Formats: sequence, structure tokens, C-alpha cells
Amino acid sequence: MNMLNGYKINRVLFHVLFWFLSMLTFAFIFKLSDSIGSLDIIYSVFCHVSVTTSVYLNFFGIRKWFINNCYLTYTVFTTAIIAFAVFLNHYTFEVLVDLVLPDYYFVSQFNFAETAVIITVYLIITTATKLSKSWFELQKENQRMVKEENEKLDSELHNLKAQINPHFLFNTLNVIYSLALKNEKVTAEVILKLSDILRYVIYDSTQDKVTLDSEVLLLKKYIELQKYRVEDSASINFISNIEEEVKIAPLIFLTLVENSFKHGIKSDTENVFINIKLNSNAEKIFFEIENNKPKAINNKSISNGLGLENIKRRLMIQYPDKHNLNVYDCEDTFKVSLEIEHEKS
Repeated sequence: MNMLNGYKINRVLFHVLFWFLSMLTFAFIFKLSDSIGSLDIIYSVFCHVSVTTSVYLNFFGIRKWFINNCYLTYTVFTTAIIAFAVFLNHYTFEVLVDLVLPDYYFVSQFNFAETAVIITVYLIITTATKLSKSWFELQKENQRMVKEENEKLDSELHNLKAQINPHFLFNTLNVIYSLALKNEKVTAEVILKLSDILRYVIYDSTQDKVTLDSEVLLLKKYIELQKYRVEDSASINFISNIEEEVKIAPLIFLTLVENSFKHGIKSDTENVFINIKLNSNAEKIFFEIENNKPKAINNKSISNGLGLENIKRRLMIQYPDKHNLNVYDCEDTFKVSLEIEHEKS
């Protein structure tokens, strides 16, 4: 509220200063002697009756029609303003002056054509000032809105990333818990691998972009970790081919891999498999992951899970118009393909 009041006060002061200087200029140009006297000031004030009226009527026309692209209506209105201002100037010096100051004699020093030119010049100057000021205010407002939107998106992106860590940690702890129950010797090795992954997830993933090689290494470690909780008969394949090193938003692929392990690796299903392909050329990154669907959910869609919704939203924020995500939810298989236009290092 204080900022709004301050803005209004500044605007009023600007208008007062503008008209004060304008009247002073008129008084100086048409002064009757070597110095400006009271009669010169009075004459200047009467001259500005028509000028100020036309300017503020024009401001109304700008708000009403010009900024709404009704240029023809605005042009007609402005022409009418000039004609009215010429008449008002004539009326001021022929009638109004005698009513206000009957003891003085004033006459306008301008004929109708000269008055029209003066009014037009004032309208051009004040219109340009008004529009330039409005343009800067619009730019400032747009910058404010963009800043607020970016802050909102950054906050949302942070929350989306935060959803990954607990989910990932929960799944991995289940692996370690199962190994601990069996007194497996590899438990310590698994904990060490988990430590490496968590270090990446907690620290490295806080960056806006990471190298694609580091993401591939993360996926390999995660897959190795998850193999401890699946049957030996399960077929898990990961093929990657990176022709050129690029940068990418972290943890996007990990969420898709997690999703496949969550829904695809079930003991009550034969022919368990997860096939992952990741390729990168000079233009795009291609990622594809396919897994079997357990019999228990063969007739249910898994394409609207939290993980996929998370990825869709992150891609919209971080790669607007630069990604293509396709989900194929078939009877026995579930497949996701993703293309991302990468950013070079």
C-alpha cells in the first residue's frame, strides 16, 4: 500500500512540475517586458486551459481505445479533441477572461490554425511520454511476473527432486534388509554401493545439469544394487552408447528405471525382464526402457503412477518443447521412450 501511495504521489508531482515548466515557458516567450510579470503568468494560465483539457482528454482516449488497438476510434476522438480545444481557447479569451478578470483585457495571440498546431504538438509530446512510460511499466511488470513464475517453478522442481530421494532410499533399504536377514556376505558391499549412489543423489543432483556419463554410471550402480533383490532368472539389460558428451538434468532416467523395477520385477511372473537403451548423438538423447507386466496388474494401467507424473512435470519445466515422452502400456509389457534435445557442455 505504501509503494502504491508513493507511486501516486510521484505521478502527481511529475504532472505538477511538467505544467509549471510549461506555463513558465509560455510566460517567458510572450512576456510584455524584459522580465516575467504577473500579467504574463495570468496570460499563460489562460492559454493552458485548452492545452491541459486536451491532454487529459487524450489520456482518457489512450486508456479507452489506443491500448486496446482501436486506432480508428482513437484517431477520430483525437481529431475531435483538437477541434474542441481550439474552440475552448477562443471561448477562454473571448468570454471566460472577462468573467474572471473584468478589469483586464486579454486576447489570444494565436489564430485557429496556430492554436490547432500548438494543441497537436502537446498531444504528440504527452502521448509519446505516456506510451513510453506505460511500456516501461509493462516491461517491469512482465519481469516481475517472469521472476515470480521462475521462483515458483524452481520451488516445484526442488519438491519434485525431493520426492525421488525417499522413494529411492526406501527401495534400496529393502534390498539391504533382505540381504541382512539372509546373513549374506555381500551386505557390506551393497551398503558401500548405496553410499556412493546416495552421495550422488544428495549432492551432485542438486546441480541444474550434470554430465550424461555421470547419469549412466549412476544407472549402472543402481541396477547392480537392485539385482540383489531379483531372481537369477530375471533378464536385466542396459546398453548405452554416448557419441558426444552432453549435459542433462539429473535423475530423470533413474526415476524411470525405478518405476520398471517397482512394477516389472515380481516373483509371480515368468519371463521377467527389463531392457534399457540409452543413446546420445550430436542432437538428441534417446532413452528407452521396457519391462514385463506382472499378471496381477495385467489389466490395470501403471502409466499414471507418481514416478511418471513426476517425470512429465519435470520435463515440462526443464525441457519445454525440447522433449518427446511416449508411454506404451500394453497387455503384457510396459514401455517408455524419451527423446531430449541435449545441451552441449
